[in-house]
Amino acid sequence: MLDFEKNQTEGSPHHFLKQLAGNWSGQSQTWFEPGGSPVLSKTQGSIQILLDGRFAIYIYQSVMDGEPQHGMFIFGYNTNLDRYEASWIDSFHNNTAIMFCTGDPLEKGFWVRGSYPDPSGGPDWDWRTEVSLVKPDDLTITAFNIMPEGQEARAIETLLKRVTG
Repeated sequence: MLDFEKNQTEGSPHHFLKQLAGNWSGQSQTWFEPGGSPVLSKTQGSIQILLDGRFAIYIYQSVMDGEPQHGMFIFGYNTNLDRYEASWIDSFHNNTAIMFCTGDPLEKGFWVRGSYPDPSGGPDWDWRTEVSLVKPDDLTITAFNIMPEGQEARAIETLLKRVTG
């Protein structure tokens, strides 16, 4: 049986997850074309820690071009496979699909990568997400589209501040 308490020590992936708990508010930039001008939208959400620190869930909402957008990003660190794992669902990109992702630690966070089908029937595209706690109250979530040929383009960057009080 895994002694889970050992995996919550300072500097561990699960300790990192605990630091993300709270309410967050900020702005997202969305690029619909590589190198194009981003569409700006206000974003707010909360990150809750689940199952004694094993997982985190980020529930968020924004409005883009007058349309409300909602999503959930569930993530955690799999100690058996020594990697981060995540799933995304949202009302904007994924339609009715769940995107499953895996990845590794970064200096101040982690990255995960999954894929989604091309709605026109072409090959799948990949999606890489980086989560970085820049400072204790500054969280950045950046997502990149990866085309079937391997080119990568920033798709969304969300800069969040912890909401206190």
